[in-house]
Amino acid sequence: MHANNTSPILVGRQGTHKSTFCREMIPPALRAYYTDSIDFSQKRDAELYLNRFALINIDEFDQITLPQQGFLKHILQKPVVNLRKPHGRSVLELQRYASFIGTSNQKDLLTDPSGSRRFICIEVTGNIDTTQPIDYEQLYAQALELLYHNERYWFDSEEEAIMTENNREFEQSPAIEQLFMVYYRRAEEEEEGEWLLAIDILRRIQKASKMTFSARQASYFGRILQRLGVKSKRKTYGTYYHVVPLEVE
Repeated sequence: MHANNTSPILVGRQGTHKSTFCREMIPPALRAYYTDSIDFSQKRDAELYLNRFALINIDEFDQITLPQQGFLKHILQKPVVNLRKPHGRSVLELQRYASFIGTSNQKDLLTDPSGSRRFICIEVTGNIDTTQPIDYEQLYAQALELLYHNERYWFDSEEEAIMTENNREFEQSPAIEQLFMVYYRRAEEEEEGEWLLAIDILRRIQKASKMTFSARQASYFGRILQRLGVKSKRKTYGTYYHVVPLEVE
């Protein structure tokens, strides 16, 4: 009836039994519905996994590329899988069963801040004890009991905001963000500063640093400025940001 659209990610050094813990969440009788092998570059197959498996472990989560994380965010919130068979005309609607979990040895693994509320990053600071037997019948009975008594199984907006804040230490800092902090800072409330379009700031950074940025990087630069708390206001020609240029030696 319900599939998670929020995924825990276990983050810690190699050899702490993270993958073993993920696998043992599924009872032995249902292990055929567990996988730790999914290729997000094969989008059709990845979507079919939502119907074929109960738990998908994204092992080495930090190896997922930026476009693949965007696709992952998309399928995390899909309630059903729409499939057209080869040479067929009709579209079949398949139930989505799979929930996701992930592991990573690297801490800077989230590349899309706008989708970080879909993940709960948990730092593993020691070895996970996987030697203790699990009473699967009792474990799953408790979960079902809570669902049958209308226990809330989703996060509200306040909890999502807390998760997003906690995930900041697990986000990658893009080069474009680091360069902004070299050449600019956000203006304080009473400072004069400059009001500039995001693209104007980017052009100046590009000229000063001799680096070039893709159209995709330029398109989300405004979101980076908002995330950094740079004050903005909407005018006729776009959104202007209040910044102070820094003197760079």
